[in-house]
Amino acid sequence: MKRLYRERRRLTIVAAATFLGGYFAFFNSTSVFLGIPFPIIAGLAFMVGLTTALVILVVLFPKIRHSAESVALSIPVLSLMGAFSSDVDGGLPTSTSVFGILLCYLIFTVYGGAWLDRYLPCRPRRLRSCATSKLPPEELWPYLTVTPDTFLDYGSKDTLSMEWIDPDVSYREIERSGELAKIEEINTIEVNEPHHRYRFTFEVPDATETAPVSQGSYEFRMTQNGHGTTLGIVREFDRVSIRAQLLIWIDDAMGRLDDQKIRDAETAHRD
Repeated sequence: MKRLYRERRRLTIVAAATFLGGYFAFFNSTSVFLGIPFPIIAGLAFMVGLTTALVILVVLFPKIRHSAESVALSIPVLSLMGAFSSDVDGGLPTSTSVFGILLCYLIFTVYGGAWLDRYLPCRPRRLRSCATSKLPPEELWPYLTVTPDTFLDYGSKDTLSMEWIDPDVSYREIERSGELAKIEEINTIEVNEPHHRYRFTFEVPDATETAPVSQGSYEFRMTQNGHGTTLGIVREFDRVSIRAQLLIWIDDAMGRLDDQKIRDAETAHRD
């Protein structure tokens, strides 16, 4: 259910795009069924059928979920082309089919490609997210406030090392990024209110001018509810492109990160 919830924005875009695809495909039809124009019926049929297929795609193959909106956004364009350039038998010309494939590829490459960020304006962004856990605040807290003293017990598998620079204030952390890359961060704890609020700032000393992020902050607040803990998280980054912000928003990417941390904590706590 959490995974489906994180897909809510993507599925809204997919549903709207596929509806338009069906509507445009039969844009020239004047038929009416039960008082409803046939283009609207076609749009609803496209929306139900294709959205269902793409839901199955993103659930079974989450690593390629970004392709769902790329495909969906191509459908209205293809439908318009098909409506005005169909051959005598009503089929879609080969040239249009090839264009559709190229269009899907172009949208996916531009939308999902970080290379475009080099040419887009970047500015500081504040990203908010919310997550819930079955664990009470006191049991969840150590998994979300890992320090050099506790990372062997509570650190993630991607944390390679931590060491204090100024005890209880700042520390150096090295994390795995991908299979080969490593990232070094200098983290400074600014707020530490056990079981309630935690905030730290971070800086990437080796960040280049073209790196997506070089510094920012992370803060969360915990609230106990009847079933565990509610987390309100705020992340700030010094530079994020418009493309990256759009992708993050559609994907609810920060919420996914929160869910993963909570899953790791709940799994470790059960073990």
